[in-house]
Amino acid sequence: MSQKLIDLKNRMRSVENIKGTTETMSTVSAAKLARARYKAATLGIFAERMRQIALIQSELALFSEKDMFSEEVLNQVSPLLVKKVNKNRIVMFVIASDIGMCGNYNGRIGKTAQGFLDGIIRKNKKAEVGVWIKGIRGERFFKRNTPFPILKVEPWSDQGVSISDALSLIMTMTDLFLHRNIDEIYCAYTKFLSPVKRQPTVIKLLPFSFGIEEETKKGKTAITKWIYEPDSLTILKELIPMYFKIQIFDILLESYASEQGARMMAMEDASDRASEKLHEMGIQYNRMRRDLITLDLLGILSAARVIEKESASQTAF
Repeated sequence: MSQKLIDLKNRMRSVENIKGTTETMSTVSAAKLARARYKAATLGIFAERMRQIALIQSELALFSEKDMFSEEVLNQVSPLLVKKVNKNRIVMFVIASDIGMCGNYNGRIGKTAQGFLDGIIRKNKKAEVGVWIKGIRGERFFKRNTPFPILKVEPWSDQGVSISDALSLIMTMTDLFLHRNIDEIYCAYTKFLSPVKRQPTVIKLLPFSFGIEEETKKGKTAITKWIYEPDSLTILKELIPMYFKIQIFDILLESYASEQGARMMAMEDASDRASEKLHEMGIQYNRMRRDLITLDLLGILSAARVIEKESASQTAF
């Protein structure tokens, strides 16, 4: 067997190994996606319903016609609701991934966060922004492409999304907002729509809001008077931290599901390309074998003719 044929055979084995790896990763990502997708779907319905209830009732509990947004009442309910006078110190939480091989997942969320922060700086020259990243791969993007300081990089836990991750993020955000003079906190994450469709999204987390101002301006809230026990403000005090935890947990689930969906699609695409490459290399291998066999046959036939001529000449003598 010629050396070229041996080299091609070795390359085919390498591509087969790569295909096996990508197919395995695609299967694992599909299984992780199914679990995360189920959790995200159920939690998202619960969170949206809770937001709607809190939105309607908070208008009754917190606002009056004379003073739509009373800071004193807001602070009494939760200091996370109070808007700060200055909006110069801003932190962006970016949810990325720890490992690659998920297409442009990290690049898209990085560009979305970068564009949003650039817009803030253009509007407010005094703005100071920092980036807090969950996911090791996100750090690479911001180091290479942006001047924004990275406050911290936190990896994902081995089990994926856990409630401890959400609690850790909440503690960090509340500490920055209440004790470290941060005026606003945003989060850039990838909203999961389907395995093939994901949407990078930026939302404001602190100061906390149920979307009261926006809904009030649109006039879409239908206020329903409920009877409270003990009272509406006490219930809101309990409801706000609960909803904030659910919101952060939902963000992590959406991001994790998006990451697994992106990786599944990327690995399926890599497997398809590996199959195409193997097909092309198989054709090339068969042609080389055919040419080699043809050369061997020609050599055998030529040798047979030479032997036949030599035998005929000896017989003639």
